[in-house]
Amino acid sequence: MQRRQLAQTIADALFQAEDSADISLRDASALINTLTNARLDHRLSAVLGADALSATTEAVRALGEARGRLVAAHQALAGAAPWLVGHNVVLTGPMTGKPDDATRPAGRLREVA
Repeated sequence: MQRRQLAQTIADALFQAEDSADISLRDASALINTLTNARLDHRLSAVLGADALSATTEAVRALGEARGRLVAAHQALAGAAPWLVGHNVVLTGPMTGKPDDATRPAGRLREVA
């Protein structure tokens, strides 16, 4: 396998993993929405289904953490790409451009007014 083809194979697998993480987050969030709407629409006790809702919100937290780790892997692979395919090559993904470092958020989220 040529280096360029190897890099593309790795990139395709990374993009698939990132998309899968987003799909999982979307679907788990939809489940939370469905559970809470069902309770409110049918005026059910908050106790009913509380364990399921708590477990699902914990799953969303874990999925968010996993997505963040995939982003970190993406950044690490982007740093390694020039060594794999050559220093004068620019690799692009299937989506729109990435934000430059000046607009990329740094650190954790913070509370705003």
